Amino acid sequence: MAPRKTLLSAVALAVALTASACAGNDNDQAGSSGSGRDPRYGATMTVAYKSDPKTFDPAVCYDATCWNNMRMLFDRLYDYVGDTMEIAPQAAAAMPKVSADGLTYDIPIKEGMVFSDGKPLTAKDFAYSFQRILDPKTKSPVASFWSGIKGAQEYAKNPEGEVAGIKAVSDTDLQITLTAPNNAFKYVLAMPHASVIEQGTGDTVATEPVGSGPFSLDHFDPGREIVVKRNPTYWDYPRPYVDEVVEKLGVEPSVQLLQVQKGDIDLMGDPIPPAQYLQVKNDPALKSQIKNITKPSTYFLTMNTKMAPFDDPKVREAVSYAIDRTMLLKLVSGQGSEANEFLPKDIVGHTDEDLLHDQDLAKAKQLLADAGYPDGFSTTLYSWNTPPWTQMLPQIQQDLGKIGIKVDAQPIQQSTFFDVAATPGKAPMTLTFWVADYPDGSDFYQALLSCAAAVPGGQNYPFYCNPKVDDLVAQALAAGTTDEADKIYAEATKQMLADNPIVPLFYGKKTEVFGKQVGGYHSQPVWGWDMTSYWKTDGSTTKPAKG
Repeated sequence: MAPRKTLLSAVALAVALTASACAGNDNDQAGSSGSGRDPRYGATMTVAYKSDPKTFDPAVCYDATCWNNMRMLFDRLYDYVGDTMEIAPQAAAAMPKVSADGLTYDIPIKEGMVFSDGKPLTAKDFAYSFQRILDPKTKSPVASFWSGIKGAQEYAKNPEGEVAGIKAVSDTDLQITLTAPNNAFKYVLAMPHASVIEQGTGDTVATEPVGSGPFSLDHFDPGREIVVKRNPTYWDYPRPYVDEVVEKLGVEPSVQLLQVQKGDIDLMGDPIPPAQYLQVKNDPALKSQIKNITKPSTYFLTMNTKMAPFDDPKVREAVSYAIDRTMLLKLVSGQGSEANEFLPKDIVGHTDEDLLHDQDLAKAKQLLADAGYPDGFSTTLYSWNTPPWTQMLPQIQQDLGKIGIKVDAQPIQQSTFFDVAATPGKAPMTLTFWVADYPDGSDFYQALLSCAAAVPGGQNYPFYCNPKVDDLVAQALAAGTTDEADKIYAEATKQMLADNPIVPLFYGKKTEVFGKQVGGYHSQPVWGWDMTSYWKTDGSTTKPAKG
């Protein structure tokens, strides 16, 4: 997520709000209508979003709408199990066989899988999909996760031929070779962006996706709806359980909530508006339709280190002293806890040390004066145009105004936000968040703050690059024990926060509400929804015919 997801959605306060990487949530596999735990078949699942998807290309997708569609349309080598952060084979036939030196991953591909157009899925399709992520033309925001593959950096500079470390040994054998041991690489292979697309479809996948997932795209009417249909040839029969998913677009979150309560839709694609959170939480009529979700996420402010005046470390430090985290949490109805560092709790690398600055307006003003801005300056701050961002923006605007920084707050559509934030020289400041793709600190650092991610289209919105921090992350990934990795990540965090490219704000929590006729509902920490496993309680007891 993703954002993200996002998601990730792949995602906002709803797609993300957090606390624990592995604890998951109360996984009641039955809906609230009393249909028991046996799935039903057929019927339509109806959901709603405020925004359209930016793309259907899994290598690029990072907004909430495309994030959930990515899981419905595509498969990955490995995927997450239920509501946990544990992975298991999906398109792979088994977990990877890793060489003694930790560099070579041999991965068997499941036989008999086909794409929705009937073409067989082979190891060559995975090699093609992964190489696309590393191709600069793709502008994948997660290319940095794959930069440790042998030949990846050379290919990124000169995208000709094939990446040396990605080989389809045969139709059913994929081999990936790394340049250094990476304890988290198995999780990279389960990331949403590691979804497999049909070889040769890179130029059309953004609008005409062909995948091997549980659903296939029927149509996309921008601003109105997306409809995906059950893939009758999906390998994991009899899933998915529903015949189709109808996604209504352009629906405000407050309206989505009303529609769930009335039974007009089954799931909200956006968060419960903070102003209505307590009402929902305390409504006895909704008690059986509420899930409290635990997800590892951090909400934070970014400053573009390549744009004046944020290219001055003193200016960035001044901003870090200006923010009132306690007030921000009140604005999101207390759905979170104040951050004490960058990495959230229960992630490998999190430390309980307090590494952040408390609000100190006098200190902030002095730092601005020392930087040559005694009267402050004007700047622009971008965020999504949905809650909780629209609640948080005025408070941050007010906090920075107290030290003389005049902020032009710009809440914009999610897909537009990603374009603006990822364009060099475009966004001086952003308000954003990250939900862990997997429970390791490298997930946060490699995507958000590495030198490799400080590129157009990436997620490194501060365009921050410190080789010392990158080196510490590499050391943590090669560490022999979790305790050793924790210590190394703590050093990386201290080094990064001394540069102040970001201001961590809080770790989130999340409450979800689902419709009365949704069976098997649970929220997945990485993805959000698990549409393949949901059913409608008014469906049939008869299994569909095999494709």
